[in-house]
Amino acid sequence: MKLLRSSITLGLALLISACASADTHPLVEAWHAGKAIVITTSPNPDNTDETYGDFAYYLNNFAASAGDHWTFFALDPQASPPKLPIEFGFTLTHYSVIFIKQNEAQGYLYPGPILEPQVYDFVQRQFEGRDIPDYLYQFSPDEVQVDFEEENGLLRVDTKT
Repeated sequence: MKLLRSSITLGLALLISACASADTHPLVEAWHAGKAIVITTSPNPDNTDETYGDFAYYLNNFAASAGDHWTFFALDPQASPPKLPIEFGFTLTHYSVIFIKQNEAQGYLYPGPILEPQVYDFVQRQFEGRDIPDYLYQFSPDEVQVDFEEENGLLRVDTKT
């Protein structure tokens, strides 16, 4: 009987653990997995807009070549409630791009559409620990601080102080 009770207790504990992890947002899962995360902001883009076309072209090229250690999310900053478990300590502009990764000294914010593929190259090299040629530093996005609040499963991104 004692063995049966122990088995039931263990089974319930595993079930509760599985249910809790099933509620975890894919953004938080990517964070805990150590993936590099790219978040783009684009409320209702005008697909006929040339800027959006260029932005989408470079973003899609980067996403296609980045590899399995990168994951991509879109955020509508005007959505209420937000669809991603993330808060920003600054105002996002249309087509902003945020790059974050667990265990990095900082994340990056590009406040507007990225129209130079060198920006992606800089961040990719930084997050993957590869050498960065001197010419790429001119394409470095703004640094931001990223903290994960374990108790509420929320990422907080703020300007670097």
